[in-house]
Amino acid sequence: MDAAIAIYASAAVLLVIAGAVKLARPATTAALLDELGAPAVGPIDGVRLTVLLGVAEIGLGVAALVAELAAIALLVGLLYAGFALTVLRAMRLGAGSCGCFGRVDAPPSWWHVVGNVVLAACAFVAATGRSPLEVMDGQPAGGVGFVAIVGVLAGLELVVFTSLPAAMEARRPARATRS
Repeated sequence: MDAAIAIYASAAVLLVIAGAVKLARPATTAALLDELGAPAVGPIDGVRLTVLLGVAEIGLGVAALVAELAAIALLVGLLYAGFALTVLRAMRLGAGSCGCFGRVDAPPSWWHVVGNVVLAACAFVAATGRSPLEVMDGQPAGGVGFVAIVGVLAGLELVVFTSLPAAMEARRPARATRS
């Protein structure tokens, strides 16, 4: 159970990172929203919607790390399930970027879909158990080890979502062209 809580906490950290990037560089996500056909609502265009999403991600990520409410874990799970569906749709449309971390060279991939599903599942498990703060309270040295594990997991998840798909693609042998 604590492993799922650690993954849930790392998913919360990832939300904060993704939200901050959306605030700093909203253009990539805004372009994806346009590509997906997200409608503008009054004065809220793709860039403003991206900024709102970024603020929501940061708020939800921080709340997931500090609050002891199962409802927050459920919201995180639903958000990651929504991300998985969004990435699937982006893949079907042939989008050039997943729009998550402000990188144009991070195309949507099956790695991203599976990662989002795993993070959603861990958030749903976390909704039935202890919060990250409760897990830290039971750890020696004030939970420093738990915090380190969460940081490493968040870093690995970031690599899986942004760099692993390109690395795997580079490993594929080039297809021979017929003359």
